[in-house]
Amino acid sequence: MKLTNMKLSKTKQKETVSPAPSKQEYPWGLTLNLEDAALTKLGIKELPEVGVECKLHGTGKVTRVSQSASERDKKETRSVEIQITKLALEHKEGDREAMQKGFAEADSY
Repeated sequence: MKLTNMKLSKTKQKETVSPAPSKQEYPWGLTLNLEDAALTKLGIKELPEVGVECKLHGTGKVTRVSQSASERDKKETRSVEIQITKLALEHKEGDREAMQKGFAEADSY
């Protein structure tokens, strides 16, 4: 499967509206927050260092779709909400030491 870089262009970073008042590099909603229960299920005992890259493998279920048009904006908007139902994390080969602090290598999901 081809990975797509979701980083916003410099122009879009300025235009983006999100709940946080800071400039966002990526669209709102693409952050995945794993709390204690999820970390435990994934076998993560210690937290990795900030900035360490990891691979995500997952399965999701579409839970909501929406399409609307506005006379005022003359623009159609679309969205899809996906609930992640299965998740695995694995480290990059070059980050093995950093990832061993917390992420267990995931072979399958």
